[in-house]
Amino acid sequence: MDINIIEEGNNITAVFDGRLDTVAAQQIAETVEPLLQHADRNIVLDCEKMPFISSSGLRIFLKIRKEVAEKGGKMSLKNVCPDVMQVFKMTKLDNIFEIIG
Repeated sequence: MDINIIEEGNNITAVFDGRLDTVAAQQIAETVEPLLQHADRNIVLDCEKMPFISSSGLRIFLKIRKEVAEKGGKMSLKNVCPDVMQVFKMTKLDNIFEIIG
């Protein structure tokens, strides 16, 4: 799993590339730190290249969302593939995340 973080003005896009399984979730904890530090901005999690998400991966997304909510930023997910969208729907997390495109 790789994450590329792109900052443009008040927007931060994190591009997830690979499977966000339990092992990857443990490894990327430090990688998402800039998102938590700048949670007062507009954060987009681009999931186009992420074919799988585990419960550990969902916890990372929820952690980012919580920090964004506390700091007054905005967070959205985009380019969510059907398999990952099914996980969000099964867990009812599609109701708390803004999912675009």
